[in-house]
Amino acid sequence: MTPLFQRPWRKLSPRQKLLREKSLIVLSELRNTKNKTLPQTANDNNITVKNVIKHTNGFKKVNGKPVVKKWDRIKRVMRVNTGGKEKSVEIQDSRTASVVGRYHNAVKQFLNKGDKTKLSKFRNKKVRDSKGKLHQLETNPDEIIRINQRIEEPEFYEVYNIK
Repeated sequence: MTPLFQRPWRKLSPRQKLLREKSLIVLSELRNTKNKTLPQTANDNNITVKNVIKHTNGFKKVNGKPVVKKWDRIKRVMRVNTGGKEKSVEIQDSRTASVVGRYHNAVKQFLNKGDKTKLSKFRNKKVRDSKGKLHQLETNPDEIIRINQRIEEPEFYEVYNIK
């Protein structure tokens, strides 16, 4: 049987997807902060160390202690703007996921501040999905605005009837 960290996203149960997402958050936090430990970070994210290791295989042993690897080959689903649309794409590894994350930060900067310079870094940039298909990141400001306008805002449900 294939280990959990090697299974494609679509073959995971809802619980396994949740645990993978939490595990990836733990990995990301450990890569970005040097002063946190694995047990501390796992506890902060309401997941056990055993589950983080089982769902990621993102650690190596150094002097008997788990140390986070610089990158991983864990499949994860991310949203990308491509061809005038927002699509969900299964990403193959953490390096590609980082590119998509930086792209989304550039899009956010453009939408909030009108800063097109951050988008220019991604002109003609393509990301490869887990099936090998390339997706060119959308950098046309007009298309990005259209894509953003099509995203539905979550409805606010009134819990209490206050009069």
